[in-house]
Amino acid sequence: MIIPQPSSIKSLEGRWTKTHKGHFPGDCRIAISAPHGLDAQADLLAGYLAQDQMFRSERAMLEGSDIELDLSLLPRALPNKLEGAGFRDEHYRLCIRTDKILLSAASPDGIAMGIQTLRQLLSGQRARLALPCMLIDDRPAMAWRGLHLDVSRHFWDAETVRRFIDLAAFHKFNLFHWHLTDDQGWRLPIEGYPKLTEVAAWRNGTLVGHECDRNKNSSDGIRHGGFYTHDEIREIVSYAAARGVHVLPEVDVPGHVQSLVTAYPEFGNAAEAPGVRQCWGISDSTLNLEHATFVFLEKAVATLAELFPFAYVHFGGDEARTVEWAASTRIQERKRELGLESDHDVQGHFTAQLVALLRTHGRKLIGWDEIIEHDLPDPEAAVMYWRDNENPDHGLDRKALENGHGLVLASWSRTYFDHYQAVGPGNDSEPLAIGGNLPLETVYEWDPLARIPEHLRTGVFGAQAQVWTEYIATRNHLDYMVFPRACALAQVLWTGKSREPLADFSARLSSHLPRLDRLGVTYRPPLPSP
Repeated sequence: MIIPQPSSIKSLEGRWTKTHKGHFPGDCRIAISAPHGLDAQADLLAGYLAQDQMFRSERAMLEGSDIELDLSLLPRALPNKLEGAGFRDEHYRLCIRTDKILLSAASPDGIAMGIQTLRQLLSGQRARLALPCMLIDDRPAMAWRGLHLDVSRHFWDAETVRRFIDLAAFHKFNLFHWHLTDDQGWRLPIEGYPKLTEVAAWRNGTLVGHECDRNKNSSDGIRHGGFYTHDEIREIVSYAAARGVHVLPEVDVPGHVQSLVTAYPEFGNAAEAPGVRQCWGISDSTLNLEHATFVFLEKAVATLAELFPFAYVHFGGDEARTVEWAASTRIQERKRELGLESDHDVQGHFTAQLVALLRTHGRKLIGWDEIIEHDLPDPEAAVMYWRDNENPDHGLDRKALENGHGLVLASWSRTYFDHYQAVGPGNDSEPLAIGGNLPLETVYEWDPLARIPEHLRTGVFGAQAQVWTEYIATRNHLDYMVFPRACALAQVLWTGKSREPLADFSARLSSHLPRLDRLGVTYRPPLPSP
């Protein structure tokens, strides 16, 4: 059974088979036909067949192909903001006949989604391939289906990032949110600012134990960090694009900047550099309002626009504490010069300036929901709503939609995969996590649009999960926290309200876990039903 659950599957008579003959290299091949414009997807499929099924592939004419890719489906129009961001109709149709596999779609991204379905169907087969004939007609309920990865608290090398993207694509997520900067590390080189990679990218130790055990806390004293070269970033973006995955970069300002102002104290408000943060929690460090700070941000915008083709750039905006601003004589002076009344208006000023800078580079801003808490930014900015969208006390989701902003739902109570997965005294049956409790069942039962009025739903881009890595330091632990909860969310976002009951999904998941085993994913085994 496929995850996420397809919109429609119809059984047909017969089986498609392909076997190795074992005499000549040419006997061990699958012929793929694809029109111009689907080269990346044809190469992607060929790579999977070679790696997973041990079949060499070659490009072939239409009449001689074993697998045929085409763009014959009529695309449906998406809301303007989504089309402007580069999203396309991902409708695909996979027809498995006795003589050929036909994969048709409305866009290259749809072809990429169909390839992942075929990849799941073929998983575990080698040398002799056999599939029952069927017709799968499939399209997603939500356009934006994201997985976020924090690489600032713990640095993940380019190979691990590519693996994370491939596993996301395997489950038909189509957006990778790359959290590149925070108090504990800066991962993005910017020309003219060498201390970003020499200083801000490295910390001299990491907290041992949990942040809440303050009387026991200590640093391990081990230097930790790293950064991505521009060539590595370009290669990751290209790798994702072939899989139908957009890459959303995040540079978090004006708060969460302790690593940045350690490297460049002239951008901050403290008399001395604070040091790259070794513990977790929220730093008081914030950016100042000086000209040099905005020159730097302009260079950051230009760098991000050059490296990332996605229409939106995430500039954080969350948890910017006003302590330093309130205490700074210079900030108060600059507020008067700029006509800002409250310290909260400083946040709004940063948002407005970044919106304008991004516009000059043909990009748009998206930020966490704090950017709309005290302000009404330009409607072209989008809002990522991390607070609990089942709690009517905040109302920032509706405020964003009513002001014309695109909205991405990232409710912490349903999508924060850094939370524990089981309850119990001290969570002693689980690896160390930040807190909370988010079992797979809670993820699966989420209805992202439950509180959104019908007339505002066209403004909802979609939803995504967050993987904050304060307590996730190894690849095995990363797998454990993400899977199989990501499998559940994939079905929520792709299949929508028409998805099967939880008990049926559990059976689907049981048949899917061997695929994850074959991919080397150290997922958390689902707990048996009580």
